[in-house]
Amino acid sequence: MSPMSDQPITLGVLTQFHREVILPDVQRIVGEAIAASERRMQANFDAIFHKLDKLETEYELLKVGLARVEGRLKVLETQYSDLLAGLHRLEERLARVERNVDELVAAKEKEPLRAEVADLRARVDSLQAQVRTLDKRLDR
Repeated sequence: MSPMSDQPITLGVLTQFHREVILPDVQRIVGEAIAASERRMQANFDAIFHKLDKLETEYELLKVGLARVEGRLKVLETQYSDLLAGLHRLEERLARVERNVDELVAAKEKEPLRAEVADLRARVDSLQAQVRTLDKRLDR
């Protein structure tokens, strides 16, 4: 048997065995577990920070893009307003042109009537002249 087995197991021996053998192993195992856990946590934090950094960058790019879209939208709104105003002006001009065309058509339609009236007046004048001539003959 070994010399250690000859020693009686006392509280002091157990305490020394615990301090020299078990405690260092437990401290090493716990230390390694904590270190591994810390490395995993640090890797997770690094991944989270990396993702947050990417999200912040994308957010800033989205803000810039949105500002450009809003600027273009304002330009388009201005152009739309200008086009609408131009369309209203064209509609007003078209309405005036249509009225003028309607007046011209109405005047053209009346022209044959005027010609007929002038022709009828000429006939009436001719008939009146004939009547006067006949009246003069009858008076004699």
